[in-house]
Amino acid sequence: MSSVRRRRLSAASLALVAGLALSACGTGFGAQTNQVYQPAVGANARGDIESQNTLLVGNEDGSATLSAALLNTTDADETITSVAVTGADGESLTVRAPKSAVKLPSDVLITIGGASTAFVVTEGAEPGAYVKLTYTFSKSGDLTIEVPVVARTEHAAEYDSVAGGDGLVPNEVSGNATPTAPASSAAPSTQATPGTGDEDDTE
Repeated sequence: MSSVRRRRLSAASLALVAGLALSACGTGFGAQTNQVYQPAVGANARGDIESQNTLLVGNEDGSATLSAALLNTTDADETITSVAVTGADGESLTVRAPKSAVKLPSDVLITIGGASTAFVVTEGAEPGAYVKLTYTFSKSGDLTIEVPVVARTEHAAEYDSVAGGDGLVPNEVSGNATPTAPASSAAPSTQATPGTGDEDDTE
């Protein structure tokens, strides 16, 4: 083999090695700097029922609406029987449930937080804090997850489909609309059970 050809092969090999090294840098530790940080991304929990991108969206009236995507990985249909929320100080927070039970068909991703599926913490869930949220399901038992509380105003466009504390979705979120029913004077429940009257904050 001529010396000229050997030099050409050596140069080509060096170029290939350099290219591979640069590609490795792009997928190694330095690659994280190219990722866009998404502060509004919620928490995830896995079990028979998976809760994805789970968070509370703070409303103008001081309430906070649960937003999540739930996947029932079992072979049987499920129902959310209740949602309970505990603050950072261990205090149970009052949760208002939707008027109808939220059903979770097998192997179907269900998004909750809209006008008909909104679980609303009436007060005590402050944006910037984390709270402990516990789902109770009809067959699979409980699923507990630590979730962040985010301010709606900081990510307004992302939560256009999330209901406000008055049960309405933007552009008529809490503070801009009048609730359709007056508040009851009875003691509020701290655990929301759909379809049993807890949606009105009464036992």
